[in-house]
Amino acid sequence: MKSILFLSLFLCIAQALQINFSSQERNMSNRDSAQSHYESVLDDILSQHNEGLLTELSMAIKDPHTMYAVLRPQADVLVQDPMEDVCVAQMPGMIANQIHEFSHALYSQVDTIVTDVWKTTDTELRQMILHAINQGSWEQDVLDEIVSSVEFINMEISDRLVAIAHQFDFLGKIRAALLNCQAIFDPHTTSAPQTLTEKIWTAILISFRNPGAFEPNTHGFLNRYIFDLISDLQGELYGRTIELATSIYEDLAFNM
Repeated sequence: MKSILFLSLFLCIAQALQINFSSQERNMSNRDSAQSHYESVLDDILSQHNEGLLTELSMAIKDPHTMYAVLRPQADVLVQDPMEDVCVAQMPGMIANQIHEFSHALYSQVDTIVTDVWKTTDTELRQMILHAINQGSWEQDVLDEIVSSVEFINMEISDRLVAIAHQFDFLGKIRAALLNCQAIFDPHTTSAPQTLTEKIWTAILISFRNPGAFEPNTHGFLNRYIFDLISDLQGELYGRTIELATSIYEDLAFNM
C-alpha cells in the first residue's frame, strides 16, 4: 500500500515538473521569438543607414577634392580647430570603425532588454488569450488586445535602445579620434572637451551661416545619420507592432 502511495506521489510530482518545464520552454520560446523580432527590426534599420553612409563615404574618397569637401566641414563641426589633412583623410576609417562599434553596442543589449521586459508580460498574454478564447472573442479582438500590450513593450524597448545610442556618443568618439590624430601630427594644437550642449549650439550656428549646413554632403552629415537612424528605429518599432502581435498570438494560441 505504501509503495502504491509513493508511486502515485512520484507520478504526480513528475507530472507537475513536466508541466512546469513545458511552461518554461514555451515562455523561453516566446521570448526568443520576441528577441528575433527586435533584432530583425534593428538589423533592418542599421543595415539601411550604415550601408547608406558607408556608400557615400566610399564614393567621396575616390576623389581627394570631393573627400575633403565632404569631410572637412564635419571635422570643423566636431573639433572647431583647423585639422591636418592627414587626419581628415583618416575620417572614413574612423567613421567605419565607430559604425561597427555602435552597431555592436545596440545588438549586444537586445537580449538583456527583451529578457527584462518579456518575463513580466508573457504569462499575462497567454492568460489573456485563453480567457478571450473561452469567452468566444473574435480573433481580431484578441489581436487588438495584444497590440495594446505590445505597444507598451515597444515603448520601453525603444526608450532603452535610444538611451544606449545616446550613451555611446558616436559624435564624441569621432571627435576624440580626430583630436588624437591631431595631437600626433600637430602636437601644438589642443582643444578643450566639448559638451553636448556646445556641440548642438555649434551645429546650429554653422547652419545659420550656411543654409545647406545639414545636408548629407556638407556640415553635420554625421548628426543627420544619428538623428535619422534613431527616428527610423522608433518608427519601425511602432510600425511593426501588428507583426509582433500576430507572431505572439500564433505562438501562444496554438501552443496552449
